[in-house]
Amino acid sequence: MLRASSIPALAVLKIRDFRILWVARSIHEVSRRMELLVLGYLILHLTDSAFQVGLIAVFLNAPRPVLSLFAGVAADRLDRQRVLVGVHACFFAIATALLVLLITHSIQPWQVFIAVFLQGAAKVLDDPSRRTAMFDLAGRERIASAMSLETISNNGGKILGPLAGGFLIAGASFTGAYALLVALDLVSLLLMVRLRLPRQERTSRLETSVWQSLREGIEHSMTNRMVLGVLCISLVLNALVLPIQYFIPVIATDLLKVGPTLGGLLGSAEGFGTLLGALIIAVRRNIHHHGRLFVVGALIVSLAVMLVGWSPWFALSFTLLLLGGIAQAGFSTMQSTILLLASLPEIRGRIVGASGTVNGLGHLIGGWETGVIASAFNIGLAVSLNAGAALLLVLPVIFLTPLVWRPLATIPVDAADGEKAPLPRPSPVTGRGYSSGSESEQK
Repeated sequence: MLRASSIPALAVLKIRDFRILWVARSIHEVSRRMELLVLGYLILHLTDSAFQVGLIAVFLNAPRPVLSLFAGVAADRLDRQRVLVGVHACFFAIATALLVLLITHSIQPWQVFIAVFLQGAAKVLDDPSRRTAMFDLAGRERIASAMSLETISNNGGKILGPLAGGFLIAGASFTGAYALLVALDLVSLLLMVRLRLPRQERTSRLETSVWQSLREGIEHSMTNRMVLGVLCISLVLNALVLPIQYFIPVIATDLLKVGPTLGGLLGSAEGFGTLLGALIIAVRRNIHHHGRLFVVGALIVSLAVMLVGWSPWFALSFTLLLLGGIAQAGFSTMQSTILLLASLPEIRGRIVGASGTVNGLGHLIGGWETGVIASAFNIGLAVSLNAGAALLLVLPVIFLTPLVWRPLATIPVDAADGEKAPLPRPSPVTGRGYSSGSESEQK
């Protein structure tokens, strides 16, 4: 019989502050995913333009390519709890402003785009601070389980958010949907106020200039082949595959000919699949080849999205997005896990920031480019063409990096006192751990 204490993810949830962080994140993810669907339908209603729906992705991700690197520095140098409180206060204020515009019937597309841009800037600060805080709370040995829990919360949001958004648009209009969004953002903010994080080690962070800190993060990202492989594949998928989430209202309306309720159900399909995949990862105790899960997930989700572009049937499209979501669990969970495990403690925030830069640049390009192709031809061609190109571009990265072929180094533990041994420093060439000590010292 499987005992709760033997499930790594449940052990992580016993930590009070990790639990608070996870619950706040889960609630916010429902809000965020719901908002993406609601705004997509709102812009489609106001403009009847697939291109302008794609601009949601453009404005949301426009701040990320540049600001993510600075956000990584902030996560390494500033009080992470204060950063997270400030970020969630911004989310709440922006949602409240949009609700007021909807109530007064004065909402315009340009106002939506400005709000989305400001949300994107706040999210830039959120990602590295939140994920490094998760590492601080969970520890090295349990970080894969912690990341699987984040994937579960992400995809709980992907399920509940679009479903709630679709039902509320159909039954209570855009104003009713945004009233719920404001309430959810307020709850997330209040939880973040209660959060307490371990004291951050300052070491030499504050003695190093911001520009020097940025350079160190970029150099590590470019010279560590494990990290570089993750960033390259992430760029491809975020540019060519994952922007499909912004176009669900267009796919539902133009390709499948269904309304907002079924459109919301379609938007939740990926979340159902990824939640299932994340649950499978969460109960696994020993994952040695993180890179294999990451790469295989990237390939399968690309294939599934390519087939969605060819599908004229709702049931088939839902099934494909469901299967793609299962594969995406491996991709998204292992993305952060590999970056955190392959990086030294003092630069983890900057590496997560580099990931934010790559992801944001990908969505920025993909949202615009997919919208252009969809407007010129149709959304089915845009989605399938991009996903097919992603399949071809991922293959060279597999052979040129050690992601698939080498496991990440593990951290030794002193059996006598249970203390962690000194952290093996990742090799800048292979991404594998090494230490300056003798072999006997590493055992």
